[in-house]
Amino acid sequence: MSHNQYQLPVEKQALASFNKSNELDPLLPTSNALSINNDNNNNRSEAVGLGLMALNAFSLSILNLFIKLIGSRIPPFQISLVSSMIETVLCLITCLSVGIKNPFGPRRLHGWLTVRGLSGALSLATIFYSMTHLPLGDATVIAYLNPIFTAILAAVMLHEPFHLFEGFCAVLCLTGTILVTKPGFLHFGDQPEPESSPDDNVRTLGITSGIFGAIMIAFMYVTTRKIGTSVHFLVIVVYNGIITSLVSVMLLFSVQEWVRPQSFFEYSALLLVGILQFASHCFMGKGLQLAPAGPASVMRMVEICLAFMFGILVFHEYPDLLSVLGATIIAGTTTLLAWRKWNRNRKNNNTILRSS
Repeated sequence: MSHNQYQLPVEKQALASFNKSNELDPLLPTSNALSINNDNNNNRSEAVGLGLMALNAFSLSILNLFIKLIGSRIPPFQISLVSSMIETVLCLITCLSVGIKNPFGPRRLHGWLTVRGLSGALSLATIFYSMTHLPLGDATVIAYLNPIFTAILAAVMLHEPFHLFEGFCAVLCLTGTILVTKPGFLHFGDQPEPESSPDDNVRTLGITSGIFGAIMIAFMYVTTRKIGTSVHFLVIVVYNGIITSLVSVMLLFSVQEWVRPQSFFEYSALLLVGILQFASHCFMGKGLQLAPAGPASVMRMVEICLAFMFGILVFHEYPDLLSVLGATIIAGTTTLLAWRKWNRNRKNNNTILRSS
């Protein structure tokens, strides 16, 4: 898709219709909707999109693995800072190579782009913190709660419908979260002592950080939908990288301390995290353009499976039955929610096409 498709016309009617159209648009433009009569091209595009979403899930899994490997010594906010700086440089170079002359977008969208970047920064920093203080599988599952929060925020901010089915999914996800996190006040398993230990406090902070990160991811998606297709997705990545770098600096030097990497592996891991962070955003951006939202959401199941696999093979973190059950409930519910919404939108689009 060329950069010209993302350039806003300057006519007044585009400005007047901005809020109404973008709030109802898909999260990212769907290029195959432009060629309704070419089924072969559509199927090929969807297959490529699903492949890109699978690559996104795989790159995020490897990214989380390296965060966990170096997070025991290097502070998570330092990892967030370095990776975001690398991502910003790579994104600016890519913007120049694809012909994006203004990587900061039109002036009238600077406010929303800044809000989108801030929510992305907070989500990244808190998810990184959660990854370093929780088992890899648990942290990934908690971050996977974001579709439920997205549905709630979209109903509040974009006035999208929130049906009984969405409410039922929210209750199921809450149940799954309780099974994964096993809060002490519910006395799961053998918990004879009521007093908390330092490890319990660290786990509680990691869980809270992960849930806050999932809410920020949801806010990030809603603000992206608010922006709509007005800018190239690389412009959004530029804002995310710059603002995340600034937020990470403040968090690092206010609550943590800079730790100098001591080995070639730590330097390489930091570099790889930044590259994978940029690659995952590109895979997701292009994948959501080509693949329908419902099937694309299924590809995210790869991330959860890989997270538990890496947790077992690398860190010897063996999930208990309650964690597996909770992860299954959360993954299945959020996937079903995304699939149902995609199917509903597809039926509405078919109805509009038949009536036109």
